[in-house]
Amino acid sequence: MVDAARHPNIKLLTYSEIKRVEGFIGNFKVLVEQKPRYVMANRCNGCGLCAPACPIEIPNEFEEGIAPRKAIYVPHSQAVPLVYSIDIDNCIKCYKCVDACGKLDAIDFSQQPQQTWLDVGSIVVATGFDSFDPSPIEEYGYGRYDNVITTLELERLNNSAGPTAGRITRPSDSKMPNSVAFVQCVGSRDERFNLYCSGFCCMYTIKNAVQWKQTYPDADISIFYMDIRTPAKGYEEFYRRAREMGIRFIQGRPSLITEDPETRNLFIQAEDIGLGQVIELEAELVILSTAAVPRADTEQVSTILNISRSPGGFFMEYHPKLRPVDSPTDGVFLAGAAQGPKDIPASVAQGSSAAARAARILNAETWQIEPIVAHVWEDRCIAAQGKKCGICATKCPYSAIIAEPGKAAQVTPAKCHGCGGCVAECPHNAITQMHFTDAQIFAQLHALLAKEPEKKIQVFMCHWCSYGGADTAGTSHFEYPASSRGIRVMCSARMDQDFVYEAFRLGAGMVLVSGCHPQDCHYISGQRVAAERFDRLAKRLADMGISPQRFRVEWISAAEGAEYARVIREMDETLKSFDPQALKEENERVRPELERRLRRLVEIPRVAEALETVVCV
Repeated sequence: MVDAARHPNIKLLTYSEIKRVEGFIGNFKVLVEQKPRYVMANRCNGCGLCAPACPIEIPNEFEEGIAPRKAIYVPHSQAVPLVYSIDIDNCIKCYKCVDACGKLDAIDFSQQPQQTWLDVGSIVVATGFDSFDPSPIEEYGYGRYDNVITTLELERLNNSAGPTAGRITRPSDSKMPNSVAFVQCVGSRDERFNLYCSGFCCMYTIKNAVQWKQTYPDADISIFYMDIRTPAKGYEEFYRRAREMGIRFIQGRPSLITEDPETRNLFIQAEDIGLGQVIELEAELVILSTAAVPRADTEQVSTILNISRSPGGFFMEYHPKLRPVDSPTDGVFLAGAAQGPKDIPASVAQGSSAAARAARILNAETWQIEPIVAHVWEDRCIAAQGKKCGICATKCPYSAIIAEPGKAAQVTPAKCHGCGGCVAECPHNAITQMHFTDAQIFAQLHALLAKEPEKKIQVFMCHWCSYGGADTAGTSHFEYPASSRGIRVMCSARMDQDFVYEAFRLGAGMVLVSGCHPQDCHYISGQRVAAERFDRLAKRLADMGISPQRFRVEWISAAEGAEYARVIREMDETLKSFDPQALKEENERVRPELERRLRRLVEIPRVAEALETVVCV
């Protein structure tokens, strides 16, 4: 951090918060609010004379609440910059700090928040993680029993600059514990709280246990675990070393921790899977290895930067294998535990990768984007006629569309990712997507369903997942009938309900719309928008008289080739179960209603011309 502060090309904005981000890749405008320290940074030399003079003491967040801090403080002794700040919420304004500061005259209670706009080319999100609060796990007694602490609290006790100068003591009586028990997976791999594994807990628990054993060889140390996970270089060897040192590993999650009110010792009840029996272990100190959870402000940051989050709440990468440090918003990159729980080596590697990715943008005068962006036909946009609309802007997950009263909607190409959701949602067909126009898709429909349509399953697939699933089914030799006919679009959000209407109007036996699972969508909210649309459409088709079995919605990932083949086989069997004549009669009954709903189809630019030139194969 000191090197970063001294670097001529790095400007640190500490005690600051991002309030707003505008623009796009290479041309971001960021509004930063610098909070008032009530201490002038250009005058404070970090001498610390003001802190002893302050009469207010409150729990020190950096010390995990074990030790107090004053209302005027620095987070820790190695903070950069080493400038004191006043906690105005707890300050009683006795002005003793002003007297202690003396001639430096660095205290300034008149400071106000200052906002600054910055022009930046790229953004790296490295906001880290929070530790899970184990208080809700009542059976472990954290917050109720003094001698149940967390691993971060242990880290502070074990630190030479910590509240006990590196001497580990029990909170209840300040005595050195001789028997210690660590409990793994507290808050993680638990259906009540977080399903995911935090990844690094096993190793930092083993590290703490080894350090303790090295300092106090006679200490009795036990580790309760579900599974020991040591996947990285040298980790398994370190685990073996811990066992050789005499550290006891007990496979089993504790079910209850109780306290002896006289000795304040703790009794841990658990099932030892290795022994196949329930055990009770007495320990003088219990340490909980808590889960890594998203920071409390993650939702706020995701809204400001327009980046999606995974089911666990962490920021979601663009692609887990091909673009693991890119966010769904071009020019915004992820580093460290903000993207998901990871240890220090992985965080350093990802940080270096994110810096390299960001530098590519800064070193380029121009930036190429995919040509599949949306385009507005201004003469068809009713907003230009003074009417109220703006639906497209509300459905864009990237804020790439600007809708102003009295003006046609405008698409910022550099921000558009080409999901096509706005095209399908526009009720006036005023938007198109380059290379996935309505004309192109309707032309494909007419060609695919020109002959014996009632024997075919018309499939709409998203590029990233269900199309990949179909490809995987083929390359993996999963057998399925040849009755399906696929049309690829970039996202299920692009699948207009008119595509389904037209498929049934042309006589398709069945229609399948497919896309990503909710957590896998490459376009933030594309899958959700599509799911809502097709839920409504399914009810509408049934009301029109189309058999519910003929319309199906499935979410299939690129790896689920077997699932895709299974769905097609089931649909083909269902299609064959229909009486062909009854199917044709049903199509004839609903065709007038379908034609009524599609009456404006030929008004879409180039659709009529495309349908006239369809070549059937």
